[in-house]
Amino acid sequence: MIGELQIPQWEWWIVGYFFLGGIAGGAYFTSAIIELVGRPEDRPIARMGYYIAFPLALICALFLTLDLGQPGRFWHMLVYSKTFLPWPVWDSPISIGAYGLLFFGLFSLLSFLDALVETGRLPWAPLREKYSGIPRKIYAVLGAISGFFVASYTGVLLATSHIPVWSTNPMLGALFLASGASTGMAAVGLGMALSRNRIGEGWARLKRADNVALIVEILLLVLFLALLGTAAQPLLNGINGFLLIGGVLLLGLVVPLTMQFRAGFRGIKASPGLTILGSALILLGGLIMRTVIVLGGQGLL
Repeated sequence: MIGELQIPQWEWWIVGYFFLGGIAGGAYFTSAIIELVGRPEDRPIARMGYYIAFPLALICALFLTLDLGQPGRFWHMLVYSKTFLPWPVWDSPISIGAYGLLFFGLFSLLSFLDALVETGRLPWAPLREKYSGIPRKIYAVLGAISGFFVASYTGVLLATSHIPVWSTNPMLGALFLASGASTGMAAVGLGMALSRNRIGEGWARLKRADNVALIVEILLLVLFLALLGTAAQPLLNGINGFLLIGGVLLLGLVVPLTMQFRAGFRGIKASPGLTILGSALILLGGLIMRTVIVLGGQGLL
């Protein structure tokens, strides 16, 4: 029920949930797109997204459970205690979010197992042949939809509260979705650079998509603050303003975007070190943005 979110008192568990959920959704969505329209040589990129998405989905579930204060009651968000049957509460954003995370966890698990089977890391796998082909594409599509929901849902959840910084702006869900896309692709890029996997033309397409996501996120962040008007003051004053403008807009968005554009303009392939630095800055910016919006919006910074 919406009334339950009027004074949320969300702190670090929820910041971590929002941040890692965005990365997981963005990474899985990236992999699913590669799955559907990519080439066979792009499979290492798709697998990297799956390796990232499922573990982060598990951590998100843990963070959400710990934030309840009574972790043993987490299952109440999924089933009705008297019948033990699934019981989604359609007017409760928390209940819908729990189911969204559950479905995303299921499909990301299937893709995770598929990647392990494909690379031989899971030597014993019943129905091995069912992990590839059409089934792979089906749960990639369903996982992408649920990942899309998880990445954007966190912003929509904030908008259901009565805190002015969150509730007076329709752009919050779109901003979190764009940030999920950029941080998800950055996480995939970071994983590829650290593992030194062989990459082909799909890598160049991934970087171009990441550039687009960064540009969209910059525009949405500026629009988000502009539409807030005077309600944006808690986010722009003092340490909040320093973190949001300096840490997110400049360090987490403009700097990595400039780095990637310069490499593209010169027609050169970014070195692993440059990719690691740019990806780390994007991820740091995503974390700072959620910290400022969640904690700063409640006056906790």
